[in-house]
Amino acid sequence: MNRFIFAALAASTILCAAVSSQAADHLVVYSALDTVDAATKAFTAKTGIEVDLVRLSTGELLGKVAAEGNNPKFDVLWVEGSAVMNRLAAQGILKPEQGLADKADYTDLGRRLVPASQAYFPVTVSTTAIAVNTKKIGDAAAPKSWSDLEHFAGKVAAKDPNLSGPAFQWLAGYFADKGVDAGKAELTKILTNKAISGIPSGGAVNKSLITGDAALAIQQDTSIYALIDQKEPVSVVYPSEGVVAIPSSAGIASVSPHEEQAKAFIQFLLTKDAETAMLTAEGGDGFFAPVINGVKGKGARVDNTASWQILDDKAASDNETEWKQWFRDQFVP
Repeated sequence: MNRFIFAALAASTILCAAVSSQAADHLVVYSALDTVDAATKAFTAKTGIEVDLVRLSTGELLGKVAAEGNNPKFDVLWVEGSAVMNRLAAQGILKPEQGLADKADYTDLGRRLVPASQAYFPVTVSTTAIAVNTKKIGDAAAPKSWSDLEHFAGKVAAKDPNLSGPAFQWLAGYFADKGVDAGKAELTKILTNKAISGIPSGGAVNKSLITGDAALAIQQDTSIYALIDQKEPVSVVYPSEGVVAIPSSAGIASVSPHEEQAKAFIQFLLTKDAETAMLTAEGGDGFFAPVINGVKGKGARVDNTASWQILDDKAASDNETEWKQWFRDQFVP
């Protein structure tokens, strides 16, 4: 009987090892984007390379990456916000891949967003704008600038940059445009209601805007277009001071055992086929502005993407800890 038990245990061990080995051969992609499902399915259909997805919110995902440190478990990281990717590249978590995107048919904006390090690559782009609940503001004139939000103090919702890559990208761009001290002073006059000024997620910001205490929101424009698509009483305002580009960027782990497959994945993301597939994604991320020529986005943008501000990623990442702490101290309950 013991021989039978031993044989069964041995067979089970061999089977588990085989399954583990098979899983290890899969490309592991960490992402917080709605578009990743459609993109990976299209990639596997085209190449036959299997992809294991780890889907978490941006804050949770970056927390997981931080916990893994110099031993990351992902092959490809794909998140929104170039500043956080710059930090990970500087820490040696992401590997420079010079020339990887040379054949990508980038738009002018897409090409401008490729960092000199080439440790991460823009896949799509969005920005932060002002969402206005047209029913809640009544007869008041809609704001035209960030500064105009002072007239709606206490009614403006915002995401916590500590939990959101896109929100930190906006904050860093805001400070780059206004100046840090002037930007801080202005925000303290706008975000006066802590119940809605440091909301943890974009979905919660939308809920506050539609059914809660907020009449306006500092929100990613992809999310605003999703609300408009759902026939909510919402309009989008691109502030006259300008807006900062928020690229979703993909990079490869420095210790990835599947570097060639990871490179093939990123190169696929930078094609018309991939971006067209991403447009089918449900959720706000599908309203991105394409960075590949010949792809028409779903968001009915009225602005000129060529005028979008390109963030100084190094300056932003160098000040990330201080700026995030300041925001938490001021605006998060």
